[in-house]
Amino acid sequence: MPGIKKSDTAPPIGQLEAELLAELSRYDPHEQAAILKRMVSRLKKERYVRSPIVVVKEMARTPLVWLLLSMGMMIPILFYILFVWVSLAVEG
Repeated sequence: MPGIKKSDTAPPIGQLEAELLAELSRYDPHEQAAILKRMVSRLKKERYVRSPIVVVKEMARTPLVWLLLSMGMMIPILFYILFVWVSLAVEG
């Protein structure tokens, strides 16, 4: 396989491949295909090679996270304002 780096601390690739095949043999072919598809998609997304800190940084850059955080802060404030406004309307 081209592009694989050898490391003294990592177990041999052949041993890991044999272990993976042994684990996959416990499942039927449809489940094996689903597992392998999931593994390939995770490798394409580089989930195994990136550190968790990098993943969290990328999540913090998405607009959805900031939208959810701002909504989480604004909803209690809006409910408080609505409560005060209704209280003043009922009292007056």
